[in-house]
Amino acid sequence: MKQLLLLISLFISSLAFAQKNPGKVIGSLKDAKDESLPDATISVMQAKDSSLISFTRTSNSGYFEIKNLDTGSYYLLISYQGFETINKPFVISFEKPIVDFATIRLEKAYKILSEVVVVDEAPIKIKGDTLAYNANAFKTKPNATVEDLIKKLPGMTVERDGTVKTQGENVQKVYVDGKEFFGSDPKLATKNLTADMVDEVEVYDDMSEQAKFNKIDDGSRSKAINLKLKKDKKKGVFGRINGGYGTDNRYDAGITANLFKGATQVNIIAKANNTNNIGFSISDAMGMFGSGGFGGFGGGGGMMMVRGGGGGNFGIGGGPSGITKTASAGINLRDVWGKDIDVTSSYFYNHAGANNFRSSNFQRFLTDSTLAGEQETISENLNDNHRFNLNLKWEIDSLNSIIYQPNISFQQSSNYRDDSLLQNAVKGSESYLLNNTRTISDNTGNGTNLTNNLIWRRKLNKIGRTLSVSLSNTYNKNDREGYVTSRGNSFNNIGEKTRENNFRQQNLQDNLTNNYGATLSYTEPIARNKILEFNYAYNNNTNEANRVTSDYNDITGKYDIRNSVLSNRFENVNESSRFGTNFRVTSKKFNYQLGLSLQNTLLTSNNLSKDSAINQRYFNVFPTASFNYQFARSRSLRINYRGRTNQPSISQLQDLIDPNMAPYYRTGNPALKQEFSNSITLTYNFFDMVKFRNLFALISFNNTTDKIVDNLMTKNFPERYRYLEAGGTQLSIPTNMDGIYNITGSFNIGFPIKKMKGGNFNTNTRITYARNGNVIDGLKNLNKNIMLGEDLRLSYNYKEQLDLGLNASTNYTSVKYSNLDIPGILRKNQDQSYFNHIISADITYTFPKGLILSTDLDYTINPKQEETIDRTFSMWNASIAQQLFKSKRGEIKFSAFDLLNQNQSFSRNISDNYIEDVRNTVLQRFFTISFTYNLNRMGGKSMMPRMMERATRNIRIN
Repeated sequence: MKQLLLLISLFISSLAFAQKNPGKVIGSLKDAKDESLPDATISVMQAKDSSLISFTRTSNSGYFEIKNLDTGSYYLLISYQGFETINKPFVISFEKPIVDFATIRLEKAYKILSEVVVVDEAPIKIKGDTLAYNANAFKTKPNATVEDLIKKLPGMTVERDGTVKTQGENVQKVYVDGKEFFGSDPKLATKNLTADMVDEVEVYDDMSEQAKFNKIDDGSRSKAINLKLKKDKKKGVFGRINGGYGTDNRYDAGITANLFKGATQVNIIAKANNTNNIGFSISDAMGMFGSGGFGGFGGGGGMMMVRGGGGGNFGIGGGPSGITKTASAGINLRDVWGKDIDVTSSYFYNHAGANNFRSSNFQRFLTDSTLAGEQETISENLNDNHRFNLNLKWEIDSLNSIIYQPNISFQQSSNYRDDSLLQNAVKGSESYLLNNTRTISDNTGNGTNLTNNLIWRRKLNKIGRTLSVSLSNTYNKNDREGYVTSRGNSFNNIGEKTRENNFRQQNLQDNLTNNYGATLSYTEPIARNKILEFNYAYNNNTNEANRVTSDYNDITGKYDIRNSVLSNRFENVNESSRFGTNFRVTSKKFNYQLGLSLQNTLLTSNNLSKDSAINQRYFNVFPTASFNYQFARSRSLRINYRGRTNQPSISQLQDLIDPNMAPYYRTGNPALKQEFSNSITLTYNFFDMVKFRNLFALISFNNTTDKIVDNLMTKNFPERYRYLEAGGTQLSIPTNMDGIYNITGSFNIGFPIKKMKGGNFNTNTRITYARNGNVIDGLKNLNKNIMLGEDLRLSYNYKEQLDLGLNASTNYTSVKYSNLDIPGILRKNQDQSYFNHIISADITYTFPKGLILSTDLDYTINPKQEETIDRTFSMWNASIAQQLFKSKRGEIKFSAFDLLNQNQSFSRNISDNYIEDVRNTVLQRFFTISFTYNLNRMGGKSMMPRMMERATRNIRIN
């Protein structure tokens, strides 16, 4: 706590250091006809180096005012579309702190001078639905990345794990000059491209290729960023080389290289480390690891409360549990073939290995008792993944275009897991040992995943009349070979052994998924602002699962005894046809869309081993509606409603036991029905372009009929599973239940601090109310889950020297069990409510000679697991770096991670009748020394001196 108080005192000192004189500049804009010019961009630039100090936009009357200016020399840059850009020098002094330009008149820009270059230096612009930031207006330190630039943009934030947020939403994609950069992972662009390459950062709502073409919202909207590169940065070589080594043999090395020459762009990435710095999409690593996830991912399916570990250059925390080694390499190519074919393709390889020790304490609430237990797991996981992507766009002519997107990946994995479980039964004041089990499993597998998407688009002989056809195919094949050895005993309440559960088995699994579909869409304009769309979609999804289980033969020493009970061949086919129509109206202030689809579905579950099949036919109505109202260019309201079905997975349908999960067995239910969900979402966005205040609010409601939930049995097992029934065993069979719904809300407010130029405050409020349920021994069990969260962040940037942030986060969780159908349960033993808090600070200070000091501290307060176990801890990192060489392209750094050696990993998982506290292995204190070199050879020549660049601007000085 002392370290936190020290950081807070430094912050308070920096506030005193940053106080400004009450200097300001005012005036108003008019044209030659004496009419006011609203929404013009007014910028105050430092006279000596043209760096941006502050900016604003004129009011409806043309008035502007910029406050909190230091004494010094500046110039006023006035930019307004269609008018000449004006530069007006001025000086703020103690004697004259207020500069009044009175009325400034702008003249139409009738011509462009032949010997100068026109440069629009407006810091921020609105282009329809797109918000565009001028990157040159936001200064960053030498060799800064795009991530460093984004941190300085008003209304945008970067989380410690690198996640970019804007307008209260996560950014899902980052494009470079309108094209994907290394697939769809945003962090690969923000962490590997340099800030000095970027001309503009555009923020907008992205949609699917189909929606972009026919202007019909298909529900695919998501936030995206487009990085527009500077013209002189599109030819040359740039990149970064880094290497670091430390105590405990910690290492982190990598290289990124980018070659640009016109339309041809090549990007190369290669990295390796053993410090949990994954650096690629975690879904690649999880694809083959099956139940339990990668090194401790997943588990419980409940509320993840807290995980310790706080960032740093070596990425402590934020990844899988345990100690992780990763290596990755890839190449990305973007080019134009001829004049009509635009190609983006990439190959990416990654290797990940994780070792983890996981310990947990849990409670399982039953109808007449509670099970309390401890579990310890040692796991080792390895994964290799090869991924190929292609995106080809062919503009055949002005009316026809084709988009083809094939993707293929290959995976190999191996997993070792050693589980030890001890479980007690608690009935009132009585407690006794119920069972103990040790299970060791070892398996390997490989998989192939192939997807194809082909879209043909045709513009017909009338504006708005279009025809498009899309074809898709997905093929997934996974083969696994596994071995499991389990030994366990069950006991009664007087300590007598009631059952031994010992077996050794081999499991061979082949899983195949083959999906193909076709969609036809036709749009017809029925008025200038009205479009009617008709669509048809056919989809066929086939899943096959083949499992052969063999018991170990002590005589032959082989797995040659076929276990017919645990062997099975299963096929599931989901075939659907959907007819739909959408009606869209667009006007200046608002637009809305109404849609209705009718779908006929045939679901066939065929147990080939038993020669039995279940056929279910559904007829569904899918209504959709959306309404968008644009109060102003920076204020909007959006309402969306959608209905959809969710089909049960093949694992939920296949009635086969997994012995690896003993004593918690799980099987499927071939008679499961499909789910139907209704969701309503309301979002409100407000962004004040003048004062940089923002408000983003989201509220959503979702309810599901025939929700697939667990039917948990501890007694009276079905006849075919009766052999499993013993004290402490639990059998879970999925079933359908109504009455499940949730409400979520998120409210984000941000604004600059007037008396602290460079200071910004953001707050985010999160609310969730969920009603979930299951069935316990045939009786209905419901729970109500309330989660409240508040995040506060105060950030401050002083010129290019000091970057400081203070964060506070508090979370409240409450779970109350209804159990209206279950008598005699003590509520106090089940209902849970707790808080957890995280207070953090991060400071970076850059000295004039290129010396950089950085530190960050997280102070985490968790609820106690027991009265004697306090889970409050601090995570403190620090580094000192020196920039090298004349261009400051080199950097040598000494880093210390977890200086107090307190890093911990805790999580709490809550499900319908289950509470678990989990601890995982984490990285603790280590030290590293690293070297980084930035390569930047653009167009074969160095950067143009700033004074010459300024001389080429098209600026009329009054």
